Amino acid sequence: MLRGTLIFFSLAGLWAQVPRSQCFPVEDLAPDQRQRAEELFLKLMDSEAIYTVIGGVKPMSSGFARFQQDASATENAPLDEARSLLARFQCGQGILATVQHFAAVYPNTKTNKLERPFEAVVFHTASLRRLIGERSDFFTPGGITPHAHPIETSMMVEYLPKTARLEGLGLLYGYPREAIRFFVDATRSQERTGVFVERDFVSLPTFARAERGVVYAVPKGHVSTSEDQRFRRSLEPILDTYRERRARFIGDGLPGIVALLRDWFCSENACALPAGP
Repeated sequence: MLRGTLIFFSLAGLWAQVPRSQCFPVEDLAPDQRQRAEELFLKLMDSEAIYTVIGGVKPMSSGFARFQQDASATENAPLDEARSLLARFQCGQGILATVQHFAAVYPNTKTNKLERPFEAVVFHTASLRRLIGERSDFFTPGGITPHAHPIETSMMVEYLPKTARLEGLGLLYGYPREAIRFFVDATRSQERTGVFVERDFVSLPTFARAERGVVYAVPKGHVSTSEDQRFRRSLEPILDTYRERRARFIGDGLPGIVALLRDWFCSENACALPAGP
């Protein structure tokens, strides 16, 4: 794949070209809101979410922004604003970003009140649909089909029993399948015996984190496999290209994250998501 090449898919119109002004549209926001939107977009791209946005190597990524809310709260303006700003992180229908909740609530050690965690998520729609079709044995019993809304898919996984939830998250995060099987089997073993299963971790970089940007568990003494190597090779050129582009667009007096995204995704007048670096 040549650097900067755009590939347009016809999957349900997701990859139809859209006007440049509709790709990451922020111009109509108030100046302070636009600043917060661009800060959020940059955090997203600096995180592992770039591997979702560019090429859909990871069908879903999360955690580039996190929130806590009193479980009995009746309003949460920061959470609502984050959702409204992340809705601007789109270029056609190929990607979707928002905030999702966790099923579990936890006591705040300072206030002793129950709180619910939330985190920002981004989905690569075509990659997610492809995954659901490939693993229909996992998703179909939960009512999830390729055209399910991404949030419906992630929430189905969130409310599954523990080991099934871990498998679902591994699939959504795009981890190597052998690593997913190990983690699920290790969790089942620990639940059955009470003995912790020793493990190592594969750690891959993002722009924000040279170490532990993308992390998944593997057996103790693990030797890198062809699956590990394929996964690593699929991420490396994306990060390399982003670093080069980021140096040209991000910093005092430089065009900024929206200009970076449009330069990456758009021709002179129309845009679509790039399939890769």
